[in-house]
Amino acid sequence: MVLCVDKALADNWDSDEVLRRYHKLHRGTLLTQKFMNGDTLSQGELITFDETVETYRQRLYDISWFMRDLNEHIAREANKEDGCTGRFYSQPSLALSLRAS
Repeated sequence: MVLCVDKALADNWDSDEVLRRYHKLHRGTLLTQKFMNGDTLSQGELITFDETVETYRQRLYDISWFMRDLNEHIAREANKEDGCTGRFYSQPSLALSLRAS
């Protein structure tokens, strides 16, 4: 697999494009969902909104976030195939008890 990251292109996306792409992979926040539904945002919401869009923009071109998403998807599919939840220490016999000396 070859991964090509075009940071310059991502930096030129407007908020709509960033959110459209990010929401294909993740739910986003209630605020970004509100914006995508065409609702008007207050001045206070716009401050948080702009910061959130920049965070999402960075994640879309960050290789570490790409690998995180890819690994999570693979793990979920493997868990589904194996019929397990993927939670660690879920059985009482595996629980560790810590006591003060």
